[in-house]
Amino acid sequence: MGVLDGKVAIITGIGSGMGRSIALKFASEGASVVLGARREAVLQEVAAEVREVGPEPLVCPVDLGREESCNHLVSATLERFGGVDLFVQNGHNQGDWLPAMESTPQVWREAVEVNLIGALVITQGIVDSMRARGGGAIVFVNSGAMFSNPPRLGSYSASKAALASLGRTLAVELGPEGIRVNNLTLGATQGENTNWFMGKNQGLSDEEVARLVEEKGATIPIGHMPTPEECAGAVFFLCSPLAAAVTGQNINANGGQWVATGA
Repeated sequence: MGVLDGKVAIITGIGSGMGRSIALKFASEGASVVLGARREAVLQEVAAEVREVGPEPLVCPVDLGREESCNHLVSATLERFGGVDLFVQNGHNQGDWLPAMESTPQVWREAVEVNLIGALVITQGIVDSMRARGGGAIVFVNSGAMFSNPPRLGSYSASKAALASLGRTLAVELGPEGIRVNNLTLGATQGENTNWFMGKNQGLSDEEVARLVEEKGATIPIGHMPTPEECAGAVFFLCSPLAAAVTGQNINANGGQWVATGA
């Protein structure tokens, strides 16, 4: 018997990192998972892995920046499974990697549409189902960028800060109906996004990036940069009965790196 037996979970941002790890963890604990992302090929790859550890998944391509696409994700889930218990918003838009003074309002709008509005639209679409099923849990996968405000990530940082605020508001508004909402905030985490930030965007080789990742990991109290699998465990906790009293919180899953470096 898995901890999430009989639960239905929508997970966005399915890719090779956090999305995949969350989906596999949830499926291995008995949840029927709905896999949402833009890249069909990646969705199918992760779906094949999910089938090896848990119930048959629903693959549903989604563009979080388009309201109609978010609504389709919800309707497809309800049609297939009849309801939703868990929602993990992991998909994101990183912006254009330009200084704020060189970016455009449209780039910022796109980041807000994906990182904030997409989460809101999906939540609005599933909340009635959660009410009918006696409650549920929502986790917004967030970023330490909303605290540290790294240069060239202005639209991303601002939209993620807004997402954190949305999570707190929803926790207050939906708590009386048994629906918990939390933010799970990551620091540097192993995977393609961190590799890009650490130097792939500047043309560094895989070997050079690996060295930088190892050096960064050595500065973190746990001795390495957290893996997606380690961070997925924290998402699982927040969606499990073990976190029944936890809502409206921002849980940092970063190996202690902000304790050590302040960033």
